[in-house]
Amino acid sequence: MADITDIVAVDIAIQDSAPKAIEFDTIAVVADAPFQGGRLYAISPQGLAAMATDGFAAHSRAKQIVSRISGQSGAAAQAYIWGRTANQTQELELTVDIAVTAVGQVIAFSVSYAGVTSSISVTVAVNTVNAILDLIEAAIDASAAGIAGIAVAPDNATATLLEITNAVPGTFVQFDGFPRSIHIEDVSVAGTGFAAELAAMKAELSESVYGLLIDGYSASEIALAAAFTEANHMLFLGQSADNEIVTSGTGDIATTLSGASYTRSNVFFSRYMSGDIAAALLGRQLGQVPGSSNWALQTLAGVPADRLTSAAHAFARGKHALTYTTDRGTAKTWDGWAANGSRYFDVMHGVDALQADIETREYQVLLNAEKVPFNATGRAMFETALRASLTAAEGNVGVPGLIEPGWTVTAPNLVGYSPVDKAARVMRTFAWTAVMTGAVSSLGIAGTLTL
Repeated sequence: MADITDIVAVDIAIQDSAPKAIEFDTIAVVADAPFQGGRLYAISPQGLAAMATDGFAAHSRAKQIVSRISGQSGAAAQAYIWGRTANQTQELELTVDIAVTAVGQVIAFSVSYAGVTSSISVTVAVNTVNAILDLIEAAIDASAAGIAGIAVAPDNATATLLEITNAVPGTFVQFDGFPRSIHIEDVSVAGTGFAAELAAMKAELSESVYGLLIDGYSASEIALAAAFTEANHMLFLGQSADNEIVTSGTGDIATTLSGASYTRSNVFFSRYMSGDIAAALLGRQLGQVPGSSNWALQTLAGVPADRLTSAAHAFARGKHALTYTTDRGTAKTWDGWAANGSRYFDVMHGVDALQADIETREYQVLLNAEKVPFNATGRAMFETALRASLTAAEGNVGVPGLIEPGWTVTAPNLVGYSPVDKAARVMRTFAWTAVMTGAVSSLGIAGTLTL
């Protein structure tokens, strides 16, 4: 479904200031918190205990997210929780597709709010949108989760949807395991100053964070987070239960991100809002050696898999959305690509790490020498460091590398070198080329049987 070629340009300038030292195993989680600004936590049982000590409720989105990451084998080591200054007021729209319901059919799912989870089950008596919504509204209102603070707009004789909101901004209503007859869309507007919040987070934490997760599910905040990620050389995964993603419609967040051709962000479709599939995959993959792990074909601990019709799955994949379904008895992630559908996250992760490694090695040449002479000797010092980085990027048998053997390095010709650059003490350009090591996600097999 994606182009077989991908060209990534890497431009590096090593100057008399320290290069960026990115923490590739650290994630920023922008969410409601008992504090404002950033605080670092280990992604571990000890880190979760520290969050509880700091005042995070067990049901808080920040704690849900860190818990899900902590449950993944080999996950990222740490996360900065960035306490939002303005929490989001959630607004969900729930409707029903009577084309796939019938009298006598049971519609069942669960709903959670503020740490309370209730099972909702209604039996269709009259197969009209309004009649079914009446049943669902009454069931939610009477449930423990509903009483805990879910606000459902009163239904009426011509209702086509239920409007569901949270009593406390920053505490989210979560629907899980709902059937395809139930359509849910989070139409919440972005929290006040959300884009500025992201900018403030990055300004303070700088290169201490590489991954990004947010607490909400709305298209508006996912779009802002994705745009921010693209501009700040991070990686972001969002999560949405918007049914339009799995249809031919074009008003959904997957279509928006795909249309923007983003290479560092994407959105999961999932009917399990509390499953935190985005957190699970991003957290797991940032704990791997950059470029060594395919983000597709991964099984994630504690994350329920969706059941999608072939047509629905095809629509989601056609929009380059990420999905998590069970295939031949095994739950797995699909595709592993960013929203543009041709840049794969293992490639982006690996390229970022390779660039950082080259920067660091070359800067160490400058730091560890009394003086790097502007001659063949100095050129050789820089070339040796570059070759060492590319050799390391090949990996080994146990850990697949980012690039294939056979890469080339061309050092600058110092004969007739620009006197302007030489006076400015700039040696350029060391040019290199390499072929990236892709991943296999499917294969073809042909055979014959003869009796």
